[in-house]
Amino acid sequence: MNIKTMAQAVGIGMALLAQQAVAQEQREPQGGDGKVVFQPLNISGEAVAAEQAALEKPGAFSSRGADTKLQSLDNVVRGIPGTFTQIDPGQGAISVNIRGLSGYGRVNMMVDGISQNYYGSSPSEVSHGAVPSSQFGALIDPNFIVGVDVSRGNPAGADGINALAGSANFRTIGVDDVVFSGKQYGARSKMLVGSNGTGRSGMLAVAGKTSAFGDGGSVGFMAAASTSSIGASYQNGKGTDSGEFGFGYNQSYKQNPKSQLLKLELKLNAFHSAELAARAYRNKFTRRDIASDDFYIKYNYSPFSELVNLNVTASSGHGNQKFMPGAAFTFINSNTENKSDAIDINNTSKFNLAGGDVSLNYGGKLMRNKYSKHVESLIEDPKANWEAIENNPFGPEGVQKISSLYAGMEFNKGIYQLSAGLNYTSYTLSGYKPACDERVQCFPQGAAHIDLKERGVGPSLLLSADVKPWFQPFFSFAKTMRGPNPQEVFFANDGGASMNPFLKGEKSTTYQLGFHSAGHGLLFKDDALRYKAVYYRSKVDGYISSQSYVICKGGRKCRVAEVQGADGETLSSEKMSDYVTTMYIYTNSTTPVHTSGIELEADYRVGVAYARLSYSKEKTSQPTSIASGWFGAGDISELPDVYYSIDAGVKLLGDKLTLGGIVKHTGNNRRLSPELAESTVTGDIEKVANAKTPVLIDLYGSYQVSKNLFLRLSVQNLMNKDYSEALNRLNSMPSQASENTPANTARSRTYVAGLEYRF
Repeated sequence: MNIKTMAQAVGIGMALLAQQAVAQEQREPQGGDGKVVFQPLNISGEAVAAEQAALEKPGAFSSRGADTKLQSLDNVVRGIPGTFTQIDPGQGAISVNIRGLSGYGRVNMMVDGISQNYYGSSPSEVSHGAVPSSQFGALIDPNFIVGVDVSRGNPAGADGINALAGSANFRTIGVDDVVFSGKQYGARSKMLVGSNGTGRSGMLAVAGKTSAFGDGGSVGFMAAASTSSIGASYQNGKGTDSGEFGFGYNQSYKQNPKSQLLKLELKLNAFHSAELAARAYRNKFTRRDIASDDFYIKYNYSPFSELVNLNVTASSGHGNQKFMPGAAFTFINSNTENKSDAIDINNTSKFNLAGGDVSLNYGGKLMRNKYSKHVESLIEDPKANWEAIENNPFGPEGVQKISSLYAGMEFNKGIYQLSAGLNYTSYTLSGYKPACDERVQCFPQGAAHIDLKERGVGPSLLLSADVKPWFQPFFSFAKTMRGPNPQEVFFANDGGASMNPFLKGEKSTTYQLGFHSAGHGLLFKDDALRYKAVYYRSKVDGYISSQSYVICKGGRKCRVAEVQGADGETLSSEKMSDYVTTMYIYTNSTTPVHTSGIELEADYRVGVAYARLSYSKEKTSQPTSIASGWFGAGDISELPDVYYSIDAGVKLLGDKLTLGGIVKHTGNNRRLSPELAESTVTGDIEKVANAKTPVLIDLYGSYQVSKNLFLRLSVQNLMNKDYSEALNRLNSMPSQASENTPANTARSRTYVAGLEYRF
């Protein structure tokens, strides 16, 4: 289905909806006040509740419930409009891309509302110089996830702090997800097994809930454990084993992640409640031991007053990667750490004003992120040993502190709703800069402790109107920002000379225009349709990317473009210094980066049948980073021009049996040049077209044997297509430039079976 056909289908559907809505207004019974009385649209099923609520919410919000179709976490996220993922098979983490932007600060990735700052570095024997590929992500076991909520362009409150493009929150299993309503204890188990290298996994959760403390109090406790065994290789659609792709998929890709999750829910009385949680993740993967521990406590105080609903959240996270000998350069006894501490305090007050209802949320949030490393070198020469440790991009160190005050107001009067927000954020970034070579101009020239400070105000506005159930338009405007990360400021491929103590954060201005609608009786008497369409346009000022610099006369740092000939060869002229070195420095773009797009989401149900559409047409084009190619620091984040999925099926035997399929289309997309071809004009790494992706079809089925037992089956890549995934880091590996090496392509037809048992 091409773009034109899709647009025609959407247009016809909307015309039919409008025509049916007008006819419906004429035939619906009217109340005594002359208003039309619409019958409520009630769609049962816990799994779709979050998705329906997001469709009915003004703005670019989307939600997904617990996965029941045996899709990977990447595929679940990619099935949300305007949302994608950066895939690095060597990381073991999920990295969310919103409208072509990804990474810490560009997307606020959260687990149970807690921001994640994990920065993974995966060694690869075939990367240039055997350096790791690195990116931000969230270490979360998919077996624990019961839903994901995505806000694009206009995240509010604490979720909008240090969130340039939006936020994604992964919700994990809790007491009420394990214990049946009315019961005091329960257990929930899940088992999956798949062919073609997908391996197997299992999860067991036990929980109990009972009255306590008197006066309506209660105690709930849940403990869950999950483990998986994932193979190191698979076959693609041509029957080629992934071990022949040229970059490994050797035994270092085999993994056995283990996770634990504990939650304690306390309700002391009608006014006070608290939740404590601890989550642990362990994995030995790609020649490193990975450990991650996260803790949080949430407290709520809500007396019998509309003016007080106090929430306090305190969290702490600690991640560690220990590298095996030889995994990172010539280093031994090497490890990197990331620590995160945060506290958020806010209150919500509700009152009447000017004949309308007001909900006012205000508070503050403090965050501290620390990245550190320890390395020892095998080089015997003392000077060379010292240079190897200080002049390398492995595990940039630094401390980032973020302080913010925020306020948001929602005003409802009649058919209108106004949401306004304001964030004041202060950023502080500190770290150590080694002395620069005396032949290079630096400031400061010698070794120094760097402290960068920046602050800004981010206003937001959303106006919506419930004109008719089938037409509820909205408009939003938002200014967002994010501070520079230690990985950008303290990037040290050439020690202190390649660090940038003048780097500023990024700022984005986003406009969104859209509408959502609900109607029934469209084509059949008992059908129901919910629909949301969004058009957006964003401008990012000061976009951060790494550029290549050389030394010109007098020690001045100059762009490669200044001294490069038309043939791409560096000129040995009077401009060049006798000191030859190349530095990769993160800088702010002097020209804005523009993104725009259309995002559609629709849910249609009639009788036993259902269908869901997620459609995105995006125009994103960000500068590439030289460090992405030579040092694996990040990757291309430009989205496919068009991507959509259609999920359709039927529910039979009283909704016990579900049979369906998912059709996925990914349009034209690009990758970093595997040969690291550089522009002869700018010196930047070029983008090249990725192989065209065919339409993919997955089938799934589930059967509820009883209240306690569910059986599930999925056939993925049904037509056994040979294709390369968009935004997969391995597409840009050097081996992918060789015609003698099979291209990195995804799994061929794969079968996955699972069961879930609750009691």
